[in-house]
Amino acid sequence: MTFEERNSILKCYIKFKNVAEVQRQWKREFQTQPPTRLTITRLLDKFDSHGTICDVHRGRSVRPRTATSPASSAMVLERFTTSPRMSATQCARETGVSSTSVRRILKAVKWKVYIPRLLHAVNEDDSDRRMQFCEWFQQMVNEDKEFVTKIVWCDEAQFKLNGTVNRHNCVYWAPENLHDHVDKEVNLPGVNVWCELSARGLIEPFFFEETVTGEAYLEMLRSSILAAIRALYENSEIFYKQDGAPPHYHRDMRAFLDENLQGHWIGRSGTFEFPPLSPDLEPLAFYLWGTLKGVVYRRKPTTSRDLRAEIRAACAAIPIITLTEVAHSTTRHCNRCLAANGNHFEHVH
Repeated sequence: MTFEERNSILKCYIKFKNVAEVQRQWKREFQTQPPTRLTITRLLDKFDSHGTICDVHRGRSVRPRTATSPASSAMVLERFTTSPRMSATQCARETGVSSTSVRRILKAVKWKVYIPRLLHAVNEDDSDRRMQFCEWFQQMVNEDKEFVTKIVWCDEAQFKLNGTVNRHNCVYWAPENLHDHVDKEVNLPGVNVWCELSARGLIEPFFFEETVTGEAYLEMLRSSILAAIRALYENSEIFYKQDGAPPHYHRDMRAFLDENLQGHWIGRSGTFEFPPLSPDLEPLAFYLWGTLKGVVYRRKPTTSRDLRAEIRAACAAIPIITLTEVAHSTTRHCNRCLAANGNHFEHVH
């Protein structure tokens, strides 16, 4: 109850000398359910005893909290230093300190809870390929400041009705981020989605009803995808980027790109090679898929039809200015990859 509300109760009682009338005046003034008779009488007794309607015990000295004493704090911190993946509840069971006090101790020493990142393993020669791509990318940007806006980044992802890897159940406590990571599950059943991201916008997602094959991908590229990209860019120059997944490496697929986008496609055996296992260099991997899944799974779709509808809605809700900023951020990602000697860098910032 606010001070103004308490003051109103006191004034009404002094004027009418009747608790029921105080309640009626409260309804008229505040348009809400009035305090109970017991609350009003306690407030009046406080005024009679202490001469105030404020909280008389606020700021008083209290008994020290033994649960967060130096000895208890040292015991809790020792547990988390030894086992940083331990939960507050588990620590409470082992130490006899309540879970609330455990969290209070961790907060007092400014320890935070961190969530691991998902990283792909890098093979021995992958770092060299990543360096070569980033050096080429830098050269293209230096020669043409608008180069980043000409790239059409394309990729597929799988959405499952039962959600993704829940990294929130894999947290660990520490005074600073240890940049831990967990493995990512792949090849699980779900809805296959193709998306295109560029500085000019996001093309409506396309769905593959079954497993993506070279023939199915080529048919969709020929009948829908390429036309949508050209409608977005009209007669402007574009560079089409795709990863090295088997459907993209199909012989007929490469022949089609060579014929229709000669000298302007990036990917496996393309005009310009894109390094494998490099999600930190691709906007769809380091931004789009995580953003979409965060929105889609929050709404908990229960059918494939609902899942597709949620994906379309989430794509349409992303502002064009965000997509432009994400596309331009690729330059920074390449610079950081070079600084890391071609190794993954998302876990070191």
